[in-house]
Amino acid sequence: MIKFTTRPNMKYLVNLIIWSFVRDIILDVTTYLFLFNVAIIYLILYFLGEFIFGGITYLYQKRYKKRKNLTKNDTFLAIHLIINDKLKRSDSKWKIYFLIFLAGFSDFVDSILSIGLAPGLDRCSNSLENRMRGILIIFDALFYLFVLRLQIFKHQFFSIYVISICLIITIIIEFIFQDINIFLSYGKFVLLIFLIIIQILFNSLTDSIEKYLFEYNYVNPFKVLMIEGLVGLVFGFVYCFCYNPIPELKKFYEYDHNNKKIFPYIILFSVLFLILCGVQNIFRVVTNKVYSPMALALSQYFFNPIYIIFTLIVEKDFESKRGNTYLFFSLNLILTIIISLCGCVYNEFIILFFCGLQHETYKEISFRAALPDSEDELDNINVCDEEDSL
Repeated sequence: MIKFTTRPNMKYLVNLIIWSFVRDIILDVTTYLFLFNVAIIYLILYFLGEFIFGGITYLYQKRYKKRKNLTKNDTFLAIHLIINDKLKRSDSKWKIYFLIFLAGFSDFVDSILSIGLAPGLDRCSNSLENRMRGILIIFDALFYLFVLRLQIFKHQFFSIYVISICLIITIIIEFIFQDINIFLSYGKFVLLIFLIIIQILFNSLTDSIEKYLFEYNYVNPFKVLMIEGLVGLVFGFVYCFCYNPIPELKKFYEYDHNNKKIFPYIILFSVLFLILCGVQNIFRVVTNKVYSPMALALSQYFFNPIYIIFTLIVEKDFESKRGNTYLFFSLNLILTIIISLCGCVYNEFIILFFCGLQHETYKEISFRAALPDSEDELDNINVCDEEDSL
């Protein structure tokens, strides 16, 4: 009935999940242990990591190409290296650079919305944003189907339906258990949920634009990452003029000077955060190229069951004046596990052998293609294209 399986180049997705998890731990340690929560600094470090590591990897790849006599089968981080630079692209250079700019701007808006949502999340469940990120799989799938015009199969539609039902139940549960008071009215709570959905939509837009650039215009993923980082840095510094972080930094410096002397540790953890952001984003664009935006969405949601257990124990999440804290938590834990499993079904790391859900998966089509008189079966497979990139 159920089969766990692997996919080619799965190590890049695993690395993405691991590096994202480690980065989040470093961020939590810096924020909660050292009480350094100047969000705009993290935003600048994030885009600086994208720019530096995207640029370094892009330049190293160019040198790597010059040192070798390339063949059609040569790859760099699972991405086929281009031999003929005169490939016909779907769009002009101006449109390509505009799309890269739009992807970087969407990434910036996603980050700014996340910063703006933080005060609102303090008045309700701290894990609400993370638990709603299952919507990212749905948004990415819709972009994949209607914008990129790539095919989605039966087991993937099934996953989307189940995830949608779980997310609707999640929102209903929030209204049942949420403490509505003078600080958080029903209207503000609805607005908060709406803004979370908008934030996730911008995240999906970034992933989908990148996939379009990789597959239809053969643009180098690391070059895209470098330019996105530059765009984010520019907007980040402009945002600094609107939201001056200096008073917060002075306040923290005075607190540190009079109390714990932890400023050197803040510098160390900030450098670690920058490096981890860079490495994580390298694996992010590689995963998007090799797999799909839906695999990226799974990487963001996969550890949610563990995360909400952590928030329950450490941050006293899911507490409600209406009582039934453990019922509130248990329902959400079950829902997050189901969504994580459905994400695995969508990306074919889990294959369901009922109602024909296994019929159009990569493994089953490959198996049938190996049988006599099945040479054309592989034409129907939905795999990420392995086109060469610049």
